[in-house]
Amino acid sequence: MQLKVIPQPGLRYWLAMATASMCGANLGDIIPDVLNMKAAAGLSMLAMMFALLLVVERAVSGGFELFYWIAILIVRAAATNIADYAIDVARLTYTGTAVVLTLILIAAVALDRDREKSTAGSFLPSADGLYWFTMLMAGSLGTVIADGLGHAFGPVQTGVPISASMATLGVLAVMAARSRLGSAGIASYWIAVVAIRWWGTNVGDICAYFLSLPASTATTAAGLTVLLLVLRTRPARRNASASSLPRA
Repeated sequence: MQLKVIPQPGLRYWLAMATASMCGANLGDIIPDVLNMKAAAGLSMLAMMFALLLVVERAVSGGFELFYWIAILIVRAAATNIADYAIDVARLTYTGTAVVLTLILIAAVALDRDREKSTAGSFLPSADGLYWFTMLMAGSLGTVIADGLGHAFGPVQTGVPISASMATLGVLAVMAARSRLGSAGIASYWIAVVAIRWWGTNVGDICAYFLSLPASTATTAAGLTVLLLVLRTRPARRNASASSLPRA
């Protein structure tokens, strides 16, 4: 389940992750709202898409960074559907779901501690099975936080912009803390992912409200493509090198 080439975290990476978060959130909403698919059918379809992506990526010699971002979109869409299923179908509370997802995320991150460099505490994603599971949980948690706060401040026309504003401040605070501490450790990486997923859910909903769901999905997908093509300041790192990193 490990990809050959993955991007290194940096400004380009986080901008792309934010854009992918909007696009993936809209893509996840398309499954029930446009395709009229049940949660189980939608998640099964996304799982097959992810498996097909891995097969194609293995068949292509050398590997390409594009596969990583397609995987991010698929996992992001799945996270949206998991969060929606927990609230709308299973009838769980936002708070209870967020607590459970937080505990699962903490456990997954604890298992992933050996991915940090012992010399600099720098976390470099190693896109294997545990990484994608953690990404799925982080995306689901960010979606639940966004939707919960979006409904907590009155009607969604008011609540979603308020939650989006809070998410913006949260993302800026996390990124500022990462920069000030001079460390990009595993915990701050996943906190940043959750914050960006929260932000992407709310901002994606706002874009879909003004543009329509399909138009917002297409627009954010185009934006992600342009961003990745234009901002090529940091080379992708071959995942095979991850095995050579010293263990903490």
